[in-house]
Order: sequence, then structure tokens, then C-alpha cells
Amino acid sequence: MMKHAVHEQVSATELVRNLSSMIDKVRITRQSIYITKGNQTIAELSPPPKSGYPLKNLVALLESLPKLGDDAEQMAKDLERIRKNSDLPENPWE
Repeated sequence: MMKHAVHEQVSATELVRNLSSMIDKVRITRQSIYITKGNQTIAELSPPPKSGYPLKNLVALLESLPKLGDDAEQMAKDLERIRKNSDLPENPWE
């Protein structure tokens, strides 16, 4: 059996009267608030989606990328040539 998250509910009137504090509550708790009018849920005030890529998915992403195959050796030669011909500062970490 799947449990559903219990969301706080506020009336549209209460939301209008306390908008600033409701926004702060969502921002701080990261929990959505359902907005009701009469007996009907009409909207949801929720935090924005998280940005970025989940670290736990990084390995799968890297493994899914196409391989260089036969081009790997040529790419290594190209990078070495670029490094030799560029005017880059010395690497302070080496």
C-alpha cells in the first residue's frame, strides 16, 4: 500500500490574508500547501523543483555516453598538439 503525503490546506481567503507567511512556510519547510475554495482544491503552492543533476545518477550517465572508440588515439594526439601550441600558464597543482 502506497502512502500519500499529507498536505496542509488553506482557503484562498486565508492565503490572501497571509500570503507572505505562507510563502515563507513553503520556502522553509519545502512542503506544498493546497489552496481550497469551498470544498475543492484549486491550486498548490509549492517550492520550485531542485536544480542540477542527482549525483547518484552520475555513474549511469557517464556509462551511457558514447565511447570514442577508434577516435580516442587521434583525440589524445590533438589535445597534446593543442597544449604544445597554446600559451597557457603553468599548472600550479603539479
